[in-house]
Amino acid sequence: MDIETIKGELKKSLSPKRYNHSILVAEEAKSLAKHYHINEDKAYLAGLIHDVAKELTEEENIYWIEKGKLSKNLENKENINIKHADIGAVIAKEKYNLDDDICNAIKYHTIGNKNMDLLAKIIYIADKIGREKIPEALKPVKELAYQNINKALLYCLEKQKIRLKEKGIKIHDDTEELLKELQK
Repeated sequence: MDIETIKGELKKSLSPKRYNHSILVAEEAKSLAKHYHINEDKAYLAGLIHDVAKELTEEENIYWIEKGKLSKNLENKENINIKHADIGAVIAKEKYNLDDDICNAIKYHTIGNKNMDLLAKIIYIADKIGREKIPEALKPVKELAYQNINKALLYCLEKQKIRLKEKGIKIHDDTEELLKELQK
C-alpha cells in the first residue's frame, strides 16, 4: 500500500488533531533518521502509523487483540496509552504488511523496551517532539535527540517516571528495565 493511500485511510479514521500529530511525528522521525543515517522512508512510515490504534472503539480493540493473538490482559487495561501501541503494531503487520522493525517501533513507542533498535528509539522520541508546540518539560529533548538519542530517551523516561509517581502510578516493568539499561 502506498503512502498516500495510508494517509487517506488515517485521515478518515483519526481525528484531525491525531492525524496532524501523526504527520508531525512522521516528519520528525524522518529528520532524525536522516541525522542518524537510517532508512528515512521506514522512519516516516512508522511515525505516520504509530497512533493508528489510538482512537479505536473498544470493539475494534478486541478485534485486533484477538487477530494479533495478544494477551487478553490488554482488553482489561484501562490505559489506552499502553494498549494502543501493541494493537497498532498488529494493525501495521496485518493490515499494512509492514516489517518487524516498523512494527516493533510502533509497539515500543509508549513504554519502551530494552530491545529497542535505533528506529524504535527515533519513533519514541519523535512522538514526544513531533508537535506544533513542545511542552516546556520536553524542550531539552529536541536538542538532545540530535546529539545523542540514548540521552534523549533517558531524559524522557526519567521525566515519565517522575510524572507517573506523582500520579501514584507504578512505571511499567519494561520501562523500568530500559531505564536501568540506559543509566548504566
